[in-house]
Amino acid sequence: MKSSIKYVAGSFAWSSIAKILNAGLKFISIPLLLNYFGKENYGLITLAVSTNAYMQLLNMGMNTGAVKFFSQWIATKDYDLINRVSRTNISFYAGLGIINSIVLLLLAWQGTEVFNITSEEFSTFRYLLYILAGASVINWTTFVFNQLLIADEKMAFTQQVLSARNIINLLLVLLTVQFKWSIIQYFLYDTLTNMLVIVPFYRVSKHRNLIQSILPAFYWKDFAVVFKYSLAIFAMSLFQFTATQSRPIVLGMFTNQGASILSDYRVIEVFPIFIISIGGMLISILLPKTAQAVQRNDRKTIEKIAYEGTKYTSILVALLCFPIMLNAKGLITLYVGESYAYLSLWLSLWVFTLTLSLHNSPVSSLVLATGKTRMLVYSTSLACILSMIINAILCIQFGVGSAVIGYLVYIIIQVSFYYLYFNRRILGLNAMKVFKSFIVPTFLGIVAAVPFVVFELNTNLILQIIVKSALWLLLYSVLLLVFKVLEREQLLTLINKP
Repeated sequence: MKSSIKYVAGSFAWSSIAKILNAGLKFISIPLLLNYFGKENYGLITLAVSTNAYMQLLNMGMNTGAVKFFSQWIATKDYDLINRVSRTNISFYAGLGIINSIVLLLLAWQGTEVFNITSEEFSTFRYLLYILAGASVINWTTFVFNQLLIADEKMAFTQQVLSARNIINLLLVLLTVQFKWSIIQYFLYDTLTNMLVIVPFYRVSKHRNLIQSILPAFYWKDFAVVFKYSLAIFAMSLFQFTATQSRPIVLGMFTNQGASILSDYRVIEVFPIFIISIGGMLISILLPKTAQAVQRNDRKTIEKIAYEGTKYTSILVALLCFPIMLNAKGLITLYVGESYAYLSLWLSLWVFTLTLSLHNSPVSSLVLATGKTRMLVYSTSLACILSMIINAILCIQFGVGSAVIGYLVYIIIQVSFYYLYFNRRILGLNAMKVFKSFIVPTFLGIVAAVPFVVFELNTNLILQIIVKSALWLLLYSVLLLVFKVLEREQLLTLINKP
């Protein structure tokens, strides 16, 4: 039986590789496509993908619920029940895929007034929606096999497959530019590549005796336990997902810049997405520990996770965020050219927002472990609605920056609820002590960054970025030691494992 340590280490390693590879390939492919298709046409891809991604709300928390119960049933070797529920799950997801297709088709036929793009752009956009509609059922069904494999501790395999898919996607970009494919041709081949993931996922799931057939089944009584649990967490994620996925859609609906604003959004999105993905892995590691501590009401462990965990998380987030903020202009220039350098301010603000958001991961995981999430639903809904309104109102004045400002407001509201309510009322923590664990290492990061804000070398951009980041890291390390935030051995561990 695979040891827990080996599973966690392997899953974390391959998840990290997949995310870094995905970020690196986007860093290469987006400028190529942006230059080849142009801002307006490439913006149509962003709009189509964002519109389809919003349909993921239909998942209703099934990913979490299915993995939970599949894991329990694998442990008891109840493979007949797993087969019945997983094949019924195929029926459920096929139904969601059909609904997804219908919505996309309706937008393709009647959506000319929904998005503020030209009639010529909408003619192309319509075909992109057709392609996504045709792939919906298979793409939704893929979730079933992904859930089975994660429950069976095969996350490393799923990440390997996704890494291979990302490499193929890059090859498609190169072929598109080389053979001058149209935007519709590229989008079709890219979508087909994403659909093929279901083949290895299904083969391994069947080989592991997790499912007997890809044919749907209708054991709704067995399936009900998973569905009811999933519905319980649906409301908690609804507004958070909306706040995330609605930003480019709101831009597309209220902008006066056409589809080009969505290209700007996609340019600055790459760096924050990478940081968020790394932060997400930290949360996934913390959750089992927080759940056990809350269940045992182990105050010592809860307080250690809250205070020490917040401090270490804040330092890790600083190591990820400050080099990007310091080099925002240079990174964008390297990425897509100097003509997009004006986006550096919004990139810096977005990344700074992540320092406010991700430092709260340990406390957030503790709150989720308690199951007392009603106020979390209220705070998330309030933050989501206000952020969308701000995005829409400021869109004309600030362009893509309105999405960043809206996200900043969303995070401030969320974090404020934690410090003013959750820390004390739900977890019984000293909110000021939690805040100190965050603000001290973060403030030292700001102090270390000040000398290098306007620092420039008369050399190439790559060397300048490396030098500025290294000098900041050196000064930040010294400050952490001088103010005794970390001991020397702890600092070396964090630097070697950002």
